[in-house]
Amino acid sequence: RQMRDYLSGFQEQCDAILNDVNSALQHLESLQKQYLFVSTKTGTLHEACEQLLKEQSELVDLAENIQQKLSYFNELENINTKLNSPTLSVNSEGFIPMLAKLDDCIAYISSHVSNSALILVKWSKLCVHTFLMFFSYKKFSLPNTGRTVPNSDNAFTLFYVKFRAAAPKVRTLIEQVEQRSEKMPEYQQVLNEIHQCYLDQRELLLGPSIASTVTELTSQNNRDHCALV
Repeated sequence: RQMRDYLSGFQEQCDAILNDVNSALQHLESLQKQYLFVSTKTGTLHEACEQLLKEQSELVDLAENIQQKLSYFNELENINTKLNSPTLSVNSEGFIPMLAKLDDCIAYISSHVSNSALILVKWSKLCVHTFLMFFSYKKFSLPNTGRTVPNSDNAFTLFYVKFRAAAPKVRTLIEQVEQRSEKMPEYQQVLNEIHQCYLDQRELLLGPSIASTVTELTSQNNRDHCALV
């Protein structure tokens, strides 16, 4: 009887241990399920983060690409503002680089923008404004004496030296027009106007003197025409 009671108590202890083991196994199984759930969610979150980073990188590239394209249109507004500024001079250091930017913008819009006719019209207006500045500078940079007839002492200085002194001021600008004259008809037009302006100024300057000289020689040798040769 004593042995039976001892074995019965031992069996109860074993049953309690077995129940504890089964409970622990159930907890472990629950923890394993929770671990798998968290692991799956973590993997999904990781994939979502990678996708978001990829989309962010694509959006950054797209924004930079758009910004690069918009820079040409923004430059249009900047050039427009500068060209309409009363303080801008075609003889300033920034004028020729501004023309180069204008050329780049026209080339980009012509080759990358579909239906760019309306945009190029605005560019053409800027070009025309630039041409007018060229023409005005060229016209007022050349010596102009009106219809006065110079005497022999200052004739050489007036006819040649002053023109040569004015040449470096306009040479660089005229070269810029010549470089672009084959690409845009507006540049060729202003180049023709500059040439005509030069001829008009020379005619205005030399005409009265030549006419006066011819009249004087004719009056002095009205009976000896061979002396005029």
